[in-house]
Amino acid sequence: MAIDTKSLTDIITEFRALQSKDAVSPESLGYILQRIVDLLATAGTSETVSNITKLLDGFKAAGQAITALSQGQADRNHIYANKSTVNLATGAVSASSELFIQQATTERAGAMRAQQVIDLNSAKKSISELEKLLSAVQSEIAALKGSAGDGTVSGGLTPISVQTEGDRLFVIGARKLLQDGYVPYLFRLTQKRNRFAAKESSLLGTKKYCRRRKGWNLYGSCYTVKVEGNKFLFNTSAKSTFTMPSDNYSDSPETLVVEHVKQDGTPTVAWGRSCVSLVCHNDKTKRRMIRLRFAIGFGKLLTPGKGRITTANLVSTLAEFALIYDPASKTWVFGK
Repeated sequence: MAIDTKSLTDIITEFRALQSKDAVSPESLGYILQRIVDLLATAGTSETVSNITKLLDGFKAAGQAITALSQGQADRNHIYANKSTVNLATGAVSASSELFIQQATTERAGAMRAQQVIDLNSAKKSISELEKLLSAVQSEIAALKGSAGDGTVSGGLTPISVQTEGDRLFVIGARKLLQDGYVPYLFRLTQKRNRFAAKESSLLGTKKYCRRRKGWNLYGSCYTVKVEGNKFLFNTSAKSTFTMPSDNYSDSPETLVVEHVKQDGTPTVAWGRSCVSLVCHNDKTKRRMIRLRFAIGFGKLLTPGKGRITTANLVSTLAEFALIYDPASKTWVFGK
C-alpha cells in the first residue's frame, strides 16, 4: 500500500537546509526518525496488499456495473432501457439505450405490442355490444314465452325441430300437437307451377299452367308423412298416389327421392320443376354431392281437394332438414 510521504519529505528538506554548527541536535534528528516510524506503522501488511490486489483483479474481470436504469424510447413492439454504467477497472462512465424486452409471440412471453392493446380494446367493445344484444334477445324470448304461456312463439306457432341419428329422422316438440289432432306436412324448397283447373283453362284459352312460384311447396298431401313416437315415416307408395291414404311407410331416406336415367344415360332426381343431375357437368363419370332441402310443419288435417296447403296453414314452425347424396357410397342420408 502506498504511503503518503509528502510531510516527511518536507521535514527532511528543511533539515538539509540547516547551516549553523549547532542546528542539528539529537532532538531534531529524533523527530525525523519518529516521523518515519509513524508512517511505517500506517502501512499495511503483505497479506493486506495481496487481498487488495485480488479485489482489483476482480473488478477488472467484472468489467462494468450498472449505476442507473430507466425507461427508454417509445416503440410499438419492444421495450427499451436507458442505462448508465461504470467501468470497474478504469472508473470510466458511459450511457446507452438498448432493447430490454422483446415483443410477445405465440412461442415466448414478452412485451404486449401496441396493436395487441388496440385489438383487446376492440374486442372489449365488441363483447360489450354483444352482451347488450344478448340481453335484448333474452328479454325478447322471455316476452314471447310469457305471451304464449304454453311454449308457443309469437303468432301462436309451436316451435319444433328435427334431429338426425344415422339414417333416421326424429321430431322434437310435436307430442302436444299430435295430441291436439294436428298432422305433419312435408315441404320442399322448389319451384312449382301447377296446372289450371279444366274450367279455368277453357276460360284462359291456351294457358294451362299457373304462374311459377319458388319457395316452400307442399310435397304430396297429409298422407305423405306421419309420426310414430318421435320418428318420422314417409309414404313409400308411388308419388302419384300421395293424395290417397296408404299403409306403406318407411323411415328410409331413399323414400323421398326417385332416381331417373335420362336418354343420354345421365342419372337424375326430380325436384319440383327441375331435374337434378347426380353427376358432374364437366365429367359425366364422376358423381357429385347433392343437398336437397326439406322441412316439416304441423297443421289441421286438410284432405286433398279441400284447399291448397301452404306454410300459412301451419300451427308450428318449420323444422328444416336436408337429404344429402353421398357420391362415394351412392346413398342418401339425412342431415341438417
